[in-house]
Amino acid sequence: MTILICGLFIFLGVHSISIFANEWRDKQVKTLGVVTWKVIYSLMSIVGIALMTIGYLDARPQPITVWSPPPWAWQITVYFSLVSLILIAAAYVPNNAIKLKLKDPMLVGVIVWAICHLTTIGSLAGILLFGSFLAWGALDLISCRARRAKLPPTQEKASVVMTLATIAAGTVAFLPFAHIAYGIAR
Repeated sequence: MTILICGLFIFLGVHSISIFANEWRDKQVKTLGVVTWKVIYSLMSIVGIALMTIGYLDARPQPITVWSPPPWAWQITVYFSLVSLILIAAAYVPNNAIKLKLKDPMLVGVIVWAICHLTTIGSLAGILLFGSFLAWGALDLISCRARRAKLPPTQEKASVVMTLATIAAGTVAFLPFAHIAYGIAR
C-alpha cells in the first residue's frame, strides 16, 4: 500500500502544482523553459503512474475489503466510462460543444471516472486510488474555474463536425475497455 500512496503523492502532487502554487509554477516555466518544465512534469507523472500501478497490483491479491459493491454496479461503470472518455476527448478536440459548455471536460471526465470506480471497487486500495482522484479532480475543477474567472471571455464557436469527432474519438478509445468489461461481466 505504501507504493500506491507514494505514486499517488507524486502523480497528484505534480498535477496539483497549479492548484496550490500556480505563481511558483509560472516562475519555474520562465526559469527552466517550457520544454524543460514539460519534460520534468512528464517524467514525474510517469514515475507516479508506475508506482500507483505497482502499488495497486500489489494490493490486489489480498485486498482489504471495505464494502461489497452490488453486482449491477459494473454495468453503470462500463457506460459511464464511455462518458468519461468522451469528456476526456473533448479536452483535446477544438471547437466542440462539450468543451465550450463544460470548459474543463477532462476534469469532469476524471470525476465521473472516479465516482464510477468507487461504486464498483470496495477494496481499501481502490477507495484510496479512486477517492484520491475524485478529491483532486474536484479541487482542480474549482481552481481552474477561479483562474478562468480572472481572464477575459473567449469567443469560440462550436462546430457540429468537431463535436461528432469528439464523440467518435471517445467511443474509439472506449472500445478496448468495452471488450475487457464485456469479459468481466460474462
